[in-house]
Amino acid sequence: MNVIERYLKVNQYTRPGKNLGECKGIIMHWVGKPMQKAIDVINFFEVDCIANKHYSSAHYVVDLTGEIYHIVPDNEVSYHCGTLQPDPKSGLVYTDWARQKFGRYAQSPDINSPNNCTIGIELCVKDINGNFTLDTYAAAIDLTIHLLNKTKLNVEDIGTHHLVTGWKD
Repeated sequence: MNVIERYLKVNQYTRPGKNLGECKGIIMHWVGKPMQKAIDVINFFEVDCIANKHYSSAHYVVDLTGEIYHIVPDNEVSYHCGTLQPDPKSGLVYTDWARQKFGRYAQSPDINSPNNCTIGIELCVKDINGNFTLDTYAAAIDLTIHLLNKTKLNVEDIGTHHLVTGWKD
């Protein structure tokens, strides 16, 4: 597993420098732009998000080549699965799954979101349907197994952004 540490600078929009506290889950994401390289995702967090005052980040970005970029330390909060939009199914801000899994961390969209108790992994995709290269897929598996062992979590503690919010692909 090839992990490159390239931490974002501490700032309010992508790396607030806040302590993660307890880790209750790993949330998987895929970037919305096909064939986007991990370095471009990192640049989006470092430049565009800060310039546009947009809250967004993750702990890891897995490239199309399988390289893994560690961009927010595991013991810090990243902004990857918070929302202000209600879940279309329940009408509440987070899904039933998120409220059960994360408890107090899924009660409020702004103060105590699942961002405060989860590790986020962004996966680069090869097409608009969210399909991965074999290298991305293999690296994501290795990284997730490593994080499950490190955090003492299990497979049931892995979710997707959609599973947390109910509306995000």
